[in-house]
Amino acid sequence: MIFLLHLLMTSATQGGDARTHSLRYFRLGVSDSSQGIPEFVSVGYVDSHPITSYDSDRRQKMPQAHWMEENLGSDHWEKYTQLLRGWQQTFKVELRALQNHYNHTGGFHIYQRMIGCELLEDGSATGFLQYAYDGKDFIVFNKDSLSWIAVDNVARLTKQVWETNQNELRYQKNWLETECIAWLKKFLDFGKDTLQRTETPLLSGSHKKSSTGITTLICRAYSFYPPEITMTWIKNGEPITQEIEYGDILPSGDGTYQTWVSIDIDPQSKDHYSCQVEHNDMLKVLHVPVESKTSSPFVEIVFGLTIIALFLIGLGIFVYRRKQSGLKEVSYISTPVN
Repeated sequence: MIFLLHLLMTSATQGGDARTHSLRYFRLGVSDSSQGIPEFVSVGYVDSHPITSYDSDRRQKMPQAHWMEENLGSDHWEKYTQLLRGWQQTFKVELRALQNHYNHTGGFHIYQRMIGCELLEDGSATGFLQYAYDGKDFIVFNKDSLSWIAVDNVARLTKQVWETNQNELRYQKNWLETECIAWLKKFLDFGKDTLQRTETPLLSGSHKKSSTGITTLICRAYSFYPPEITMTWIKNGEPITQEIEYGDILPSGDGTYQTWVSIDIDPQSKDHYSCQVEHNDMLKVLHVPVESKTSSPFVEIVFGLTIIALFLIGLGIFVYRRKQSGLKEVSYISTPVN
């Protein structure tokens, strides 16, 4: 299985300046739980912050943020525990059916589901729901046309069945456009001290020389929140628009984010280079000398190998493929997932 550490829980990208918030629920079913992953796992996130978790070993939906536990009573957790126990059985049945359709009688196979919504700074919203099999897109819900987009012939069989129930499709559309946004706003209020705060990025600069004689200047930003950030290089006071390499915006493990930009230059150059960072209406500029090394310690925190982290790393493929495919709005659900 290929694991990607980027693009897990955030839609933030280099160059983005809009403050957005998202609510996402991820579910995973596996054909062989002996691999160290429970047979079924479900987790919920607001932005990049875990809020709920459930797995087939514990069989109980649990809060993952203190502000969720403080604001939702035991009846809420019991209600959705029962729903997730039903989903656990559904995932088991559907994964077996997919294995049969694909003639995969053995081996390790995964079945994934992602559903959620985003609230943009201008007040507009979008919803998405899609499934994947073995890390590849399987079927995507188009809430505007109340239809499913099938990726292959096996998915077309599922499409035919799921589109026969128009009431269910309308319910899914309503959940994505109305209920999901309502839950997101409620959760943002519950966790406003965490979710709506601002932490200014810290910067560090360094350079490294390659065997070919090229020098790479690296500018790192870390310990910032929210994740939306813009970084670029300035050469002799003028922005550089080409030949810049951008790193992914990644969670640091402590509720903040980290990223970097780099540029290759001629080490004999007499030009002056600076890194410009824009974050939440704040502008910072860091001068990075070409010859004298000025690197500051930059610790990249490795995520613990917990069940939830392992699950979400696998889901990185799923989220990444959604972004690469250019699908802006996708969506399916049979029951509320809160």
